[in-house]
Amino acid sequence: MHSAWQGLLELRRMTNPDGAVERPCGWERTHLVQAAALALEAAGHHPAGRDDGGYRVRETPQPEAVAVYEPDGEALRTCAATLEGAGWQVSEHREPRTGTRYLLASPRRA
Repeated sequence: MHSAWQGLLELRRMTNPDGAVERPCGWERTHLVQAAALALEAAGHHPAGRDDGGYRVRETPQPEAVAVYEPDGEALRTCAATLEGAGWQVSEHREPRTGTRYLLASPRRA
């Protein structure tokens, strides 16, 4: 996973007009779920499907945004910090019907 993340940083360097690696690139904007999951996994977060919970990234109706779910509140905050460090804008929300907390994340432009 580390080498995949390094490859993505190189893609950022090569495709962002100013060579910035702190800001997501075009590929990330067209592959939101995969890009968010890559950032999370490269930082050591575990995807859902394990006995200990784990994160889940889903598409949203909002353009250029994904929803990130993590059953543990502290882990959700850690996911937010990871995504922010990877160049994403993140805000925390609750689903109206269930009260389930989730992150809304989108790649930063500047």
